Amino acid sequence: MTHAIDIDSKTKLTEGIESLLVGHVVYTYTDNNKYIEHATSYVAEGLAKNHIILYVDQPTNFASVKENLRNSGYSEEQMDNIYFVDTEIAYETHESFNAEAVLKNLNIFFDSHVIEGSVLRVWGLATWRLQNKKTLIPSIALHEYNFDDFFSRVANIAKNYIIVCAYDGLSLSASLLIELLQTHEYHMTDTDFSPSHLYKKGPVHYTGIAKQLQFENELRNHDTRRDKLDITGKLASIIAHELRNSLTVVQGRLQLLDLTAGDRSEASQTQLDGINKGLQEIEQTASKFLSLAETHVVNQKVINITELIEVVKVQMESDMDMKAIDMHVKSDNTKMTIFGDELKTKQVFINLIKNAMEAMETGTIMLHVKDDHDHITIDVSDNGPGIPDEILSQIGDPFMSSKVDGTGLGLLICEKIIRDHNGNLLLNTEVGKGTTFTVSLPKS
Repeated sequence: MTHAIDIDSKTKLTEGIESLLVGHVVYTYTDNNKYIEHATSYVAEGLAKNHIILYVDQPTNFASVKENLRNSGYSEEQMDNIYFVDTEIAYETHESFNAEAVLKNLNIFFDSHVIEGSVLRVWGLATWRLQNKKTLIPSIALHEYNFDDFFSRVANIAKNYIIVCAYDGLSLSASLLIELLQTHEYHMTDTDFSPSHLYKKGPVHYTGIAKQLQFENELRNHDTRRDKLDITGKLASIIAHELRNSLTVVQGRLQLLDLTAGDRSEASQTQLDGINKGLQEIEQTASKFLSLAETHVVNQKVINITELIEVVKVQMESDMDMKAIDMHVKSDNTKMTIFGDELKTKQVFINLIKNAMEAMETGTIMLHVKDDHDHITIDVSDNGPGIPDEILSQIGDPFMSSKVDGTGLGLLICEKIIRDHNGNLLLNTEVGKGTTFTVSLPKS
């Protein structure tokens, strides 16, 4: 639906924008009719001045703007100079908000359209799918800082630029609005245009932004990792059942051989014991495969995480003594609890500690339990050799292991258990200094 507007009748808002030589404007609108009116006026001014126009919006809004332009006498040939991009594509709204991907899309467009001495005029409606504000706000802040920096560099080629970033004002939280005002030189609403007194030329110092962006990167790869785990789980289930069927037959025949055989030599008994040991190892591998195939967490209860880790420490002490490895547990709050499967949660820390032990002959393993608002984070750190880049890129992939006799399933099982508990697993390593795995789990 369109409504008639007088493009030649400049509002205070339009006059404010047109007075700029270079400008980065955030537009927080609440009235859709005003939004279309201002967008039309902005684009019309660009057409009249032969600017390069990039218009990022919903197709229905763009259709309304074009209809208004037609009604005001603009030809189809003139409107062909508007480069339209669907906001769903530009902002990749099928995924969690990704500042790097949006910047990449912007680069692709301007690589082919930036002309020396030209004037760039951009209108962009920012959109995103429903997601956790904990990651959304710092992502948008980074996105707008990227835009500000990007256009500063574009200005070295083009004569000047004006960019309007439009946001639905009814959907903005107070904290997100502050971030937007810090990354834009000017703020406009449906009825007003003014400088942003919160604008900061430089990176926005959002509290915990580095950590949030790290978490955002994990979320970004969540679907891919989940698919890998699902496929691996299905494959593991098939392999485990086939292994166990064959094992049952072999173990039955060995027992029959043991019962029917008379006195056997010591060498024969040694061979038989070796076969039994090998079968037990295959049984353990089959159990690991089945751990990946399990689809849900059972036997959940409230667990004191510090007490659980102390139990694991005692359980692992004999193995550590054999390698002269010390282990220490530090807890910021010994009363913190999670809700989950106790045996599976133990398995996570046993696997991570075993990995640390296998990485060094002697050294120290530190488990640090931290209070992180509505989550508990547990750092499992060692001072071993660290993980080289060529192995790091494959860590957590199914069946990949740097150990000669490794199955590559231990870390994958840890990740699956943690995800089943609505948590996350992060890795930080430095060659020559050691490795830290960080487990993050929601409090009960």
